[in-house]
Amino acid sequence: MMEQSKNKTRVLVFSSQPSVAKLLLEVLGFHGKAYDSYLENGSTTHSNSDFAIFESSDFEKASAFAPNIALISSEILPGQIETVLESIVAGGVLIYHSNGSEVVENSKNFFRKLEYSGTDFVKSASTFILQTNIGEIPISSSDENLIKNIDGIKLLAQQFGVMEEDFYEPVMYFA
Repeated sequence: MMEQSKNKTRVLVFSSQPSVAKLLLEVLGFHGKAYDSYLENGSTTHSNSDFAIFESSDFEKASAFAPNIALISSEILPGQIETVLESIVAGGVLIYHSNGSEVVENSKNFFRKLEYSGTDFVKSASTFILQTNIGEIPISSSDENLIKNIDGIKLLAQQFGVMEEDFYEPVMYFA
């Protein structure tokens, strides 16, 4: 995997929630963005693109991937991210939940830091309604862990050129 992605922009989704990477791939696919992917469930996708997306909940595997861009989701404990921070390519991008702020700020590695916190939402019987800058967005998913990471996934999608308004359309139908 490292050999196949050494000349690509390596994107890490460091999460124990498979729905985080699945939603990212759904958004990218909806907007016709090409990528290679290596998911924890063994699923891989190969294209002729400049991006390789790697999903892991194991900090050693995540660190070995040496990402250019990394999303660390909210359920990852601050003590688990230090090794990953050290492995981000200098000048890369880190998207992280605010619960890891102290560890990130103490990192000696040089990268752009994009912090996010939980998304404001209202839970109804079978769906969530996100409270966003562009209005209320209904979501079909009932996965609260996914909802907590929506803002991080949105920031990551922006690294692929998918802006906020375009991000929410595929999200509304993701189950």
